[in-house]
Order: sequence, then structure tokens, then C-alpha cells
Amino acid sequence: MTRASPRMIAVLFSAAALLQPAPAIAAGWEALRAARPELFHEGDGFRIARQHAPTPDDIPAPARIVTAHEARALMKGGAVAIDVFAAPMPRYDELDGTWMGAHPRQSLPGAIWLPEVGRGVLSEEMARWYAHELARLTGGDKDRALVIFCVADCWMSWNAARRAAEGLGYRAWFRLGADGWLDEGWTLAPAAPVAVRVD
Repeated sequence: MTRASPRMIAVLFSAAALLQPAPAIAAGWEALRAARPELFHEGDGFRIARQHAPTPDDIPAPARIVTAHEARALMKGGAVAIDVFAAPMPRYDELDGTWMGAHPRQSLPGAIWLPEVGRGVLSEEMARWYAHELARLTGGDKDRALVIFCVADCWMSWNAARRAAEGLGYRAWFRLGADGWLDEGWTLAPAAPVAVRVD
């Protein structure tokens, strides 16, 4: 079975999309986990190593895979775009929460950059911050569509989308990213990392 190009894959969530049939699965994450168990958390199965690598053609429900065009349509309809690209330095200032060494990056227009929330294991502080930001960005509406993305071949977006859907109750949509956006000939825009809430 041939594998779909990661640049053409996105994952998104909304109440309406959940009623649609799931896409065909080519290279499933469970098969990848069985082949390379050392790359995944033994308990919950989040990817913990080699985050920049080919991603699977599926993600646990309620996440769904959609095309770049579908992701764009959802964003035009009010979905919140969340970029989970890693910070240049995975450290933030403990006084004001700003990310050290971080400068705006080219992202989807209007996207909110939440660095480091796609790691396979989050500290309690980072987990609380991610939950807080999702609640803030959606106004607490867990049915509001999200577009969670990174770049092509980025397991951090897979982790972050799955975490938002399963652990936090959001029907978040997962997307493989800015590379696929550019492949459509669409432009990117600067996004600055959101400071971590430290109080």
C-alpha cells in the first residue's frame, strides 16, 4: 500500500467532520510503534524521540486527517491555528515566561505559536500551560475547531493534536504543516512564540 505524501496531509477536528468516514490508513502509528518501540513512550504511546521523521497516515480518534484546502477552509470559518514548532532553545525565562533565543517564525497566517507542547512527555507546568492556552484561545469551547500543525515530518504536531483531543477534551484538528501550505502556493506570515504563563 502506498503512503500518502506528508506534505498533503493535515488533521483537523470539528463536530461536523467527526460524522464523516475516517480516511484510509496506509502506514499506521501502531505499526511504527511496534517496529521501533524505543521511539515511543512505553505507557501512552506518544513519540518521545526523533521528532523530525516521517509521520504516520493516522492518529487516534477523535483526530482526523484533512487536506490543506480543508484546513484553510476551517481557518476561514473561525478555527484556531496552533503552531507547535519547537523553540530554538527549549527554555523560557522563569520571571516573565518569554522563550529564550526565540524570534518570529514563518507560519500560517494568524497562527498562534505554542512551542514545546508537542514533546512526548510534558512537565506538569507545560501541560498546565497548554491546557490554559487552549481554553483561552477557544473561549473554553471544546467544540471549536483547531488546526494543530508544525512542518512536514513533524511528530510534535501529532503528539500535540492527540494530546489536545484525548487528554484535554478538545476535538482538535491535526495538521502536518507549513510545508504543505507552501506547496499550495500560499504565503506564510510571522508568528511570535506565546510566553509561558508563569504565575
